[in-house]
Amino acid sequence: MPSKLLSLLGALSVIAICACRKEKSLEALNIATPCSYAPYTIGSSFTYQYVNSLGDASQYTLRVRKDTSIEGRSYSILNDGYNDQFIRCDNGNYFLYEPALSLPDYELTPGDRLFLRDSYPTGSTWSDTVLATVAGVKQFGLLQYHVIERDVSKKVMGRTYNDVIAIRQDAAIIVGETTYPAGTIATYYYAPGVGYIETASATDTVRLVDYRIR
Repeated sequence: MPSKLLSLLGALSVIAICACRKEKSLEALNIATPCSYAPYTIGSSFTYQYVNSLGDASQYTLRVRKDTSIEGRSYSILNDGYNDQFIRCDNGNYFLYEPALSLPDYELTPGDRLFLRDSYPTGSTWSDTVLATVAGVKQFGLLQYHVIERDVSKKVMGRTYNDVIAIRQDAAIIVGETTYPAGTIATYYYAPGVGYIETASATDTVRLVDYRIR
C-alpha cells in the first residue's frame, strides 16, 4: 500500500513549501479551546478510509509514536506505517513541519506550515508564500486557506461530529508581480477532541473510520 499521510498537505499536489510564510488574516477572532483539534497523545491511533477517483478504497492507520523537539519546539510524531509526520499546536495555531527534501533537480527547504487556526471565524483567510528550487530555478507559489464553515455538525462514516471546522486550501503561482490561481487543492474538516476527520477533493476522499485517544 502506498504511503498516505494525513491529508493536510497541499504540497503533495502542486507546490513544494518552505518556511517563508507571510500570513494574511482577518483580525476578528472567535474564542475556542486552544489545541483541542490536535489530540495527538502518545499511543493514540486514527484509522482512515482512502477512496480514489475510480472508487477504489483502502485503509491506513496513523499512530502517534512519540514526541520530539525540532528547533526548540515540541511536535507529535504520527506514522502511517511508512512515513513520519510532525504536528504541533501553539495556542490554537496548528503547524505541520516538513523536513528537508533533496532530489535530483529538486530542493525543499524545511519549515512549518500553518494549516489551521481554531479561533478564526467563518470567512477568515490566511496564506503561505511558498518556494521550491526546481532544476536550479526558484519557483514561488501561494497556499491560501479559507475558513468556510465552523461550529457545524458533520457525519463521517456514520458518526456525527460537532463543532467541526472546514478549511478550503487553494493554490496559486506567482510570476513576477502577477498571481495566477491554480485551483482548489482540497477541503479539510477537523473536530475537537478528535482532530482531522475528512478530506474532500476532486480526485479522492479521506474519511475517519475509527480512533482511539490514549
